[in-house]
Amino acid sequence: MDISFERIVRGIATPACLIITLISTGPVYAGHGTIARPAAQIGSNGLFRPSAQIGSNGFVRPSAQIGSNGFIRPSAQIGSNSISRPDAQTWLPMPRGMSAFSNPGMVRPNAQIGSNGIVRADAQIGSNVVLRPNAQIGSNAIARPDAQIGSNAITRPDAQIGSNAITRPDAQIGSNAISRPDAQIGSNAIARPDAQIGSNAISRPDAQIGSNAIARPDAQIGSNAIARPDAQIGSNVITRPDAQIGSNAIARPDAQIGSNAIARPDAQIGSNAVVRPDAQIGSNRIMRSDAQIGSNSAMRLGSQTAIY
Repeated sequence: MDISFERIVRGIATPACLIITLISTGPVYAGHGTIARPAAQIGSNGLFRPSAQIGSNGFVRPSAQIGSNGFIRPSAQIGSNSISRPDAQTWLPMPRGMSAFSNPGMVRPNAQIGSNGIVRADAQIGSNVVLRPNAQIGSNAIARPDAQIGSNAITRPDAQIGSNAITRPDAQIGSNAISRPDAQIGSNAIARPDAQIGSNAISRPDAQIGSNAIARPDAQIGSNAIARPDAQIGSNVITRPDAQIGSNAIARPDAQIGSNAIARPDAQIGSNAVVRPDAQIGSNRIMRSDAQIGSNSAMRLGSQTAIY
């Protein structure tokens, strides 16, 4: 039912919030039990489901939708046509001394926050971003335009999800980790703190990317594969399922690491080199460009064999 702004004020006032200063730019739809705190602003055609709450100085842009029991925290901003699903929480407190209009934390136009989704303080959700049910995005984290965050996925504080990047269900993106544009993080995959996933890179289901590890553009990390801390996976490199890349190891561009293969700490695998399934490259060993090591072969620690 289309109800006027004055009707809304009378309908939601309770002994706890009788003194209310609100601004509305046009017709607003508000469900039973909706609460708008002091100095909140509600854009034209805003839709508030039953028991929704918008905090003091909160700013809901025109045509935004707030689901049942949704809670828009003080000074948060919800962009035009954004959708905050039932029980979602958007918590973007305003730094002291800043106005609601200059608050850096916001949900941009056309973004969607799924049921029980949580957007932490000062996070930024870009235009057309989709945050699936039960997903969480941490404080100061950034989801760039058109990114997708899967159900139950967790994006830790200060992480960055690039434009059009996809984070699959139950994935975890560590603090300060960066997922570049068009990158994909598979279901249950883990990108540890400060890891970097390059543009168009793919981290398959259950893969793990260690702290400070770098997966370069177009690289592929197979299912259950592990890239240890500080490892580097070059552009177009393919790491097959269950492979392991040790700490500080380097896989050069276009190399291939076979299923269950192991590259030990500080090993180097040259450009276009091929490590076949179940092979092992020992610590500090160097495998030159275009070299191949066969299935179940071993380039042991301490070996003086040069492979060219």
